[in-house]
Amino acid sequence: MTQPTPQLPAPQVPAPQDATPQDAGSAPPRRGATARVLTTLGVLLGVVAIGSGALILVDLAMYETTTQHETYEPAGSVVLLADGHVTVAAAEGDVEVDAVAQRGLRGPRYSAQESADRLEITHRCGWSLITSPRCSGGLEVTLPADTEVEVRTANGDVVASGLAGDLVLSSNNGRVEASEIGGPLTADSDNGDIAVTGAVGDVRASTANGRVSLVDVDGTVDADSQNGDVVIEAVTGDASGTTSNGSVEITQVDGDVRARTSNGRVTVVGDRRPVALTIQTSNGRETVNGPTDPDAARTVEIRSSNGDVEYIVP
Repeated sequence: MTQPTPQLPAPQVPAPQDATPQDAGSAPPRRGATARVLTTLGVLLGVVAIGSGALILVDLAMYETTTQHETYEPAGSVVLLADGHVTVAAAEGDVEVDAVAQRGLRGPRYSAQESADRLEITHRCGWSLITSPRCSGGLEVTLPADTEVEVRTANGDVVASGLAGDLVLSSNNGRVEASEIGGPLTADSDNGDIAVTGAVGDVRASTANGRVSLVDVDGTVDADSQNGDVVIEAVTGDASGTTSNGSVEITQVDGDVRARTSNGRVTVVGDRRPVALTIQTSNGRETVNGPTDPDAARTVEIRSSNGDVEYIVP
């Protein structure tokens, strides 16, 4: 009887050396935390940009200008606080106010406070979560000439004329102009020119970035600019003009003169009366063409760190 042939086990074939369990059906590698954060941030910035653009379009579509008129009894002191252009002029009668509002998604708020002999008018946009670049609160005011007036605006020009009381004009970002002023004047701007033409009384003018021009002042003047030219002309009292970066030109001053700049030219035009002169420049030319006397009653000081300096008489 024939015996069955035994079945031998199949030979084992070794797996390739470079094979790994992830070779077949493995999941893609996970992104790092930094990549996920950057992606999320990019999405958020995109949403913000789209939202901001939409708000700008809505703000533009809703834009309008309106004027509100109010009348108040005369007051010894009037304070005007605004976010836009302000004009104030002398006129007989009551205090007349035109509040000019420019609005889009939001607009300025108007208010008036009367107490004793004082009137304070506010027309400002104020703080809000909703930004509106077209929001502006301006004022156009007429009042009795002898009123004491203070004007402060956050963003706009200030124009005053014909006033005779104490006057303070200030703008954070705008030009300040005053003409035919009958009392002491203080004018300042953080970013804008200052121009005064015709004033009876002392004038102080200062700007961080702009030109200062004071012409025809019956009093003393003090003009200062951090970055801009200074021009002073026809002054009956003393005159001081200084700037950090710009030229200084002073003419027709009856009193003492002080003219200084860190970087620029300085010119003082005198008359034929002798003056006690101090003139100096660290880097430039010195020119003296006029009578001087160290014992003279009137003094003229001219200095520049970098620029020509001159005292001349026509």
